[in-house]
Amino acid sequence: MSSIALGAVVFKRTDMVEQLLSSVSSPVETVYIADNGEISPERRRIYDRSYPFELKVLDLEYDSGLGHGRNEIVEQLSEDYVVIVDSDMTMPHGIEYLADQLDERPRLGGVSGLLFEHGNLIGASCDLYEEGEILIKDIRGTKDSEFVDGKPFVEFDFVPNAAMFRRECLEEYSWDPAYKFGAEHLDFFVAHKKRTDWTFGTCPAVVFPHFPGGDAAYLSARMGIDEDRPGKSLQYFLDKWGYRHVLKIQPRWADSFSNPALRDWRFLVGYGARMALRRLPTRTTEFVLDIRDRIDRG
Repeated sequence: MSSIALGAVVFKRTDMVEQLLSSVSSPVETVYIADNGEISPERRRIYDRSYPFELKVLDLEYDSGLGHGRNEIVEQLSEDYVVIVDSDMTMPHGIEYLADQLDERPRLGGVSGLLFEHGNLIGASCDLYEEGEILIKDIRGTKDSEFVDGKPFVEFDFVPNAAMFRRECLEEYSWDPAYKFGAEHLDFFVAHKKRTDWTFGTCPAVVFPHFPGGDAAYLSARMGIDEDRPGKSLQYFLDKWGYRHVLKIQPRWADSFSNPALRDWRFLVGYGARMALRRLPTRTTEFVLDIRDRIDRG
């Protein structure tokens, strides 16, 4: 049987770290926590507890970021498979289904589950393709489910950060440590699409509970509001891969947003505007997106 680990990067929100560790059980053998926050006495007590798995805490430089933290987990990894999650998630039932699908398909680099946020089921998976200097996140063609090792599976180019990855896939290309927050996950999948032949997909039978958010202090620290951290990460991504823009047409395969009326407005306005852009000639789309970016920057 393949060995399984769990990996998560931790910054603040000690209560979320405790919740995540409390949710871990068999078949996970090892948990890697890449901590780039401040290990307080409270957090140290959590790390010092006895667990039904081996806990390895990587005490990293303060605020060294998500890309660096995930890359350090990969450097330490010895297990066959690793589940990569955010620290504000908990482990789902049926995690072994993901391992079974990786076992069944040797060129499958990673398989995700769905997310459960605020009472909604979200399939944050999509495909990636290029038109000129625009990277497009969309659903291409008919996405038919198939059964892999008796569980449903849908192939995508991009899957959410709630997935089990094969160690060999991560050894071929891991997360770029230059990213602190923003675009690090998109970079990972663009790199694999361009440079490797690993495939990815989603198993809808596995659902990861997700508890996003945080107080103002956390959001300010993580987002780097004063320094526009997400904006700088996106610009680094664009420069690295030679794109001018990222256009999100349908970046989610499934979304059970709980307010039907609000979902209709969001869908019609947002999706309709993106589809209109998509139908324009590439040069016209780039021109419109250039104007949008200038307005966003003030």
